[in-house]
Amino acid sequence: MGLPVKNRVLNIFKPRATLKAQNAWNLYADIAWFGVLSGIAASFLAVFTIRLGGSDTHVGLLSAVPALITIFVSLPGGRLVEREQKPLSVLVFSGVLNRLGYLGIALIPFFLATRQADALVVLVALLTIPGAVANIAFTTMFGRAVAPENRAHVVSIRNVWIGVTSTAAALIGGAFLDYILFPINYQILFALAFAASMVSAYYLTRIRLPGESSAQSARAGESPRGVREFIGMLRGSRAYSRFTLSSFIFHWGMFFPVPLYSIYWVRVLNATDGWVGLINMVGSATTIVFYPLWGRLAARRGNQAAILLATLGLAAYPLATALSPSVEWILPVSFLGGVASSGFALAFFNRLLEVSPEQNRPSYIAAYNTLINIAAFVSPLLSTSLTAVFGIHAMLMLGAAMRLLGSLLFWRQQLARAITFAKRGFFW
Repeated sequence: MGLPVKNRVLNIFKPRATLKAQNAWNLYADIAWFGVLSGIAASFLAVFTIRLGGSDTHVGLLSAVPALITIFVSLPGGRLVEREQKPLSVLVFSGVLNRLGYLGIALIPFFLATRQADALVVLVALLTIPGAVANIAFTTMFGRAVAPENRAHVVSIRNVWIGVTSTAAALIGGAFLDYILFPINYQILFALAFAASMVSAYYLTRIRLPGESSAQSARAGESPRGVREFIGMLRGSRAYSRFTLSSFIFHWGMFFPVPLYSIYWVRVLNATDGWVGLINMVGSATTIVFYPLWGRLAARRGNQAAILLATLGLAAYPLATALSPSVEWILPVSFLGGVASSGFALAFFNRLLEVSPEQNRPSYIAAYNTLINIAAFVSPLLSTSLTAVFGIHAMLMLGAAMRLLGSLLFWRQQLARAITFAKRGFFW
């Protein structure tokens, strides 16, 4: 009995037969370990801020400041990645710098007796700078490390792994915090999260890009210079321009109602902490189950078809929330959100790679990230301001309308593509 188990464990860690398989394995291991940091940060960073004496403003800044910084860092970061001969070096270096910030968060109570919440927000702002560069470098690397026909499968498996490990980290971390005194409990938790993220970084260093030196040398020095040349480059790809414009409009609607959900659950539907936890758990568990299904759909029908279905589901989410008469009705709404958001995360990432030309791809990704983070920064602030005037139901419905508009723009792109193919004698 023991020997078969040992053989299975050894088989998991043995080198893969092909570069493609080995890269996929390293990408799975990377995201599985990174999920520990992701789950702990998403679940407990805001709570730690409050425990350190932070106000509602501090909590709000944890979301707003990273989006604001990313707006200004993305374009220079894209040029940095584009000029670098070894993009993996940029990814690992910037990724490690980003994760060191969480170790710094764990050490705050050791070095500061006052203004600890201020220091935490500052650290989050600082770690966002290398994080934005790492995001561009990773997307660029992924586009070269994984063949287009395999991307949907690899992304779906990665999303399953991060869903499993982040959920487990949040559940175990929450129980752990109750058994050890503050602040050492949070310090240990964030230190462990940092350690797990270093294992993740190790697997990133094991990725090998096909034809790395020759491909990079051919592109060296080709990054656009000046604003006019940069804009001209972006306008040169119609598929990219249309996708980015539609994405900006849809993401404006995506972020617009996000801060309203918790307010609606608690203040309108009188949800308890237990109900809030159950709602979030249903959404998280649903995404884990449906990622592989979306991966198969995208592989068979294309990422654009998956985007159409996912965005329609996400457009229905704020509308269904506003129409829910009691907290029990939010559970099926959360299920709908989990189904749609899993397809959204998978298809959008793959579609961005499809429409971003390989030459100057980091600049295309940086421009996309800049626009999306403008929406992420401005849209939630606008919705919370307008809620006091027009009411939360109206704002949730407005968010649904914005998402539907973005979805219709994607549908229009798909229709135009189908007409083009039909003229050429093909069928969608």
